[in-house]
Amino acid sequence: EGRCLEAAPFPAETLGEWQHKTRVSPHVPYAMTHDDIFSNGGMANMVNWDYTIMGERMAKDERCAGPGLAAYFVKGALDRNIPLHTNTSAEELVMDGDCVVGVRAVHRERELFVKANRGVVIGVSSFERKKELSRRIGAMLDPVSMVMDSIQGTHLRMAGEAGAQIARVPDVSMLGFHVPGEEQEEGVPLWRGALPFMGMPHSLVVNSRGQRFANEAFYRSVYFGLEEIDAMTQTYKNYPCWVVMDHQSRQKYPFGSVMPGERMPAELGVTADTLEELAEKTGIDAAGLLNTVTTYNGYCEAGEDPDFKRGTFPWGAMMAGDPNHKPNPNMGPINQGPYYAVRLHRMAGGGITGSGILADQHCRAMGWDNQPINGLYVTGNSQVRIDNGALMQSGITNARGITHGYLAGRHAAGKPSDLLPKALASGDFE
Repeated sequence: EGRCLEAAPFPAETLGEWQHKTRVSPHVPYAMTHDDIFSNGGMANMVNWDYTIMGERMAKDERCAGPGLAAYFVKGALDRNIPLHTNTSAEELVMDGDCVVGVRAVHRERELFVKANRGVVIGVSSFERKKELSRRIGAMLDPVSMVMDSIQGTHLRMAGEAGAQIARVPDVSMLGFHVPGEEQEEGVPLWRGALPFMGMPHSLVVNSRGQRFANEAFYRSVYFGLEEIDAMTQTYKNYPCWVVMDHQSRQKYPFGSVMPGERMPAELGVTADTLEELAEKTGIDAAGLLNTVTTYNGYCEAGEDPDFKRGTFPWGAMMAGDPNHKPNPNMGPINQGPYYAVRLHRMAGGGITGSGILADQHCRAMGWDNQPINGLYVTGNSQVRIDNGALMQSGITNARGITHGYLAGRHAAGKPSDLLPKALASGDFE
């Protein structure tokens, strides 16, 4: 049925001077709710969206989706006279014995010490922009990232100095691509998630042998497929990989910021008149690719994918498909040249990494003695995902952050939540 909770469009002008200090995500710059998007045919039918509404909201700076949710929380802090500091980096925790009592920060090259009366909450996202950390405690080799350059693993350094445990669950492996010329900050490439684009009709994803390995329209299937290791070669079986599209796809559907009918940038991918030529240019096994496309095209006639069940998940149909395409919103044959192939890159999960600080049910950071560290809390993507385990669901990172903040705040205020123990005792989690 879509998302359970979504922020109503937020009037950013009510933030006053903070209107221009808050980010608008480069991934969702359009002022549209998911209801707006779905009612106009989803991402596949972007050309049919109501651009009058979008224009009006953008002119008024009304923010939707994630940027809207973030703005609501900034407004909540401002309304309560909670100080917010930009251009300020947290450097280390201040300890009194084994208790955390404050933070040393740097603001525009000047040291700043903040005393904590009840505790310090670390919520600085993950570490995926720091490549050495991705190599050492992540599972992916040389992943690209869609998050801002400041996500450098500060929580691991600061909480580690206080004796906090680091734990991990399996990483979230996404696929992404970079449209030449797009940057999120000066000199920092903007990497886009390949979903929903690789799950639309007239496209599929293949490995170097030209074989499909997952349901392209459902990211959980892609995660597991990417992680498979070939025991004989000690290499990833399905990486590198490419999304392969035909002329129909390019005429009907967007690919990132490349609109339908728009020429595919040469630096983005490869174009060829035949699949054989496409295979030669990319290094994909030609026989494998031809066999895969032939088999897939046969599946498209019936609208059923017996290999990977593409198009059977409602999420995939809405978020990565064309609801106007029949009989299957995610399946269309690849049989009209020219053909296109875009190399996809393994991408860390939008701040949702597998490793983080271990915490208890009150979000207190746990030491190596399995006891909570006095005065130290950890929330959001800084906390290891023991609570929801491997993989993720759309929006789960916001839900975790909100929940962790609530639990940490209750405990720090001396009013710890007793909902979890009651639920565990009764078995009632509704």
